[in-house]
Amino acid sequence: MVSPGSRRVAVGIVLSVCLSLWFLASIHWDELGAAMATVKVGPVALACGLLVMEFVLRAARWKVLLRPAAPDAKVRELFAATVIGAAANTLLPARAGEIAKPLVAARRAGVNITTAVATAVMERVYDIFGLLSVLLTMAILLPDQVADTREEAVLVVNLKRYGALFGAAGLTAMAVFFTLAMRGGAARALFARIASLGPAPLRDRVMGLYDGFVAGLGNARDPVGQLKAAGLSLMIWQNGAVAIYVLFWAFGLDLPYSAACFTAVAIALTVALPQAPGFFGVFHVAIEKTLVLWEVDPTPAKAFAIVFWGVSFLPVTTIGLGALWREGLTLGELWSKKGQEVTPETPAAPRLTE
Repeated sequence: MVSPGSRRVAVGIVLSVCLSLWFLASIHWDELGAAMATVKVGPVALACGLLVMEFVLRAARWKVLLRPAAPDAKVRELFAATVIGAAANTLLPARAGEIAKPLVAARRAGVNITTAVATAVMERVYDIFGLLSVLLTMAILLPDQVADTREEAVLVVNLKRYGALFGAAGLTAMAVFFTLAMRGGAARALFARIASLGPAPLRDRVMGLYDGFVAGLGNARDPVGQLKAAGLSLMIWQNGAVAIYVLFWAFGLDLPYSAACFTAVAIALTVALPQAPGFFGVFHVAIEKTLVLWEVDPTPAKAFAIVFWGVSFLPVTTIGLGALWREGLTLGELWSKKGQEVTPETPAAPRLTE
């Protein structure tokens, strides 16, 4: 019998192959070459540096979340684990980096592997917080004058309205979730009573999410630590939007910062989809179509997608492979660990993104 994980890998490969062929089939190679020839190297290098800096910020946030359980963990050691996990996610199927990251942290920083796995829940929650901040920034800054037609004006209004609505609702829900989680058993009973109003499958999933959230929260209960983690999450996600905005300069695209925020949200949703290693196809088509919405011509949009893929994945993957070599590990060893279950000391939540 084929496992759900194997089916997901197969679906991801098929989706990536189909969208890669679609992306390549519509390329006018002479025009693409001309678009690439106009790209400014300086802003590309700056965007590349900003995207690598994201992983330094992620390591710093992880240190904050791990501090009660592993106060001696160093940011440089957690950075190595983070980039190795990113490289494994890029080069191996089935998000193998999700186990590679805590495994390397346990080896390098002396972090209990079950504790490292439990903090992954908190990292996802803080990433949602950062993503919502970018969504709200887009809604606030989105200029009305980008719309030249009635249809475009309606799109702009809807983006502003629903971006603000979902962003505010998400931040409010997270604040309530934090409050409930901090109240312990009494809060769990109340949460279970609320969840019981829904169907059984949804109820079980929601309670699993809650229990996993509390498990991760156990490593970051102090308000100062939570504020630091939240601040670093804002920096992580705004840093990504700034990198996109800088890359707009490289291509001479006269687009507002709200367009960079919109693109960052689209990328985050795209990367969560099942796809083949390397994020080929799905990533490129999503970037192209997002820029076309902002009235960028298809060929420059394709060129941007190709360059942005390169600066997003090639540098950090190279750094990750170097760290993996220094660790004395191979991708094959990391893949062999993928099927081994790591059970946290407290219940783990289902993944918010796959």
